[in-house]
Amino acid sequence: MENMGIEQQIADLERQLQDKKSALEQSNSGREGIPSEKEILHEIVGEKIQEHAPEYRPKPLAQAPLPAPQVQDPPSYLSQDLKNQIQDLINLVFSKSIDAGIKSAAETKNPALIDAFHDVLVDQLYGTLLERKKISEVK
Repeated sequence: MENMGIEQQIADLERQLQDKKSALEQSNSGREGIPSEKEILHEIVGEKIQEHAPEYRPKPLAQAPLPAPQVQDPPSYLSQDLKNQIQDLINLVFSKSIDAGIKSAAETKNPALIDAFHDVLVDQLYGTLLERKKISEVK
């Protein structure tokens, strides 16, 4: 995915999201409990991070109803230095590639930074997909 532009990578994420959602719907036919598109996206991005940081174990998204996505800043409990690093990584993702941002995050070997980056990246990508009407908002 490294050589693809961000537009192509987002299109690829859309396809992965739809494929995974279809597979889950088929395997869960008639049962409750199909994850939301945001949860599926969280899982897809977590898998990408694990390719570069195998020790990373993403925490599951909270099952609480999700508010309308905002372009999210790094969580307030993080130090200003970590917030700046996460914003730099997000900027790298959208200027270069998702893989470039993930590799840079993995190279820090900082679990708190990687986890926060994962959450912020999912929020940003989810917001982008919503804007493009590729997915519908979780109510």
